[in-house]
Amino acid sequence: MGGLAGSMPHVRANSSEKGKVAAGVYLLFSPGKRPDRDAVLSAIPDMPLASVSHDPAIIDTGSESGAARKGRWLELLLSGMTFDLLGLEPGPSIEVPEIAHRVGCDAGFDPEASDALVLLPGPHLADGADSLPIVRAMLDLACGLSRRLDEVQTVCWSPARAAVAMPMFCQSVEQWLGGGVFPALGLAGFATDGEERLTSEGLAHFVGQEIVIGRDLSRDRLSATKLAARLIHEIVGTGKVDAPREFVSDEGITLRLSPAADGTTIEVSRM
Repeated sequence: MGGLAGSMPHVRANSSEKGKVAAGVYLLFSPGKRPDRDAVLSAIPDMPLASVSHDPAIIDTGSESGAARKGRWLELLLSGMTFDLLGLEPGPSIEVPEIAHRVGCDAGFDPEASDALVLLPGPHLADGADSLPIVRAMLDLACGLSRRLDEVQTVCWSPARAAVAMPMFCQSVEQWLGGGVFPALGLAGFATDGEERLTSEGLAHFVGQEIVIGRDLSRDRLSATKLAARLIHEIVGTGKVDAPREFVSDEGITLRLSPAADGTTIEVSRM
């Protein structure tokens, strides 16, 4: 059910190589533009309810530890939950995850040439990393950092393998946090399969299922994507689809949502 969560170890590493880490929110920068610890410490006081809960660069005596400086990470606290921010300068960049879906990115955007920070649920939250309260707090914190740190160009939500231009990503997330619709274009990706059906990627992180929209409903890609986003908003709110049920689209079309036998996909068709 956790999508990509757990597929890579959650590390607080100081490796000399780019380190692979678990599913999270990646903040992408041009090479050499990642912030250091001081930049984050300067940004946090301007973020309501956020604070630094652990700074490994400071030991009990109040001086900096040479060993800790190599790791360059901070533990941040928001809404009673802790999250790890990894990849700070001058340590190594975090490896950018595979990206299959791009929204609003510059034409010259090259994930492989980007540097990255990643925000992850703290180790004690790892087992519930797909729960909405944790995801909402993590995204709130990620957008707060993105708005206040210089040079954040793109944000990537790794369970969906989706990269979105930073202002667009944060605007959609902030609207959701304020009571709006689920930010499907940032937390899910959409592609057409070999049968010309529109499929989602990323919903499984929340409910263990992806949606597959029938071929006749997928002929108009824009309309199908809007329908998929609307369905994802509904399903994230109501939970896994265990049995067939009806759904009426915004255009008044009655649809049937049918879970596949293996439970991993939801087929969407006209009634």
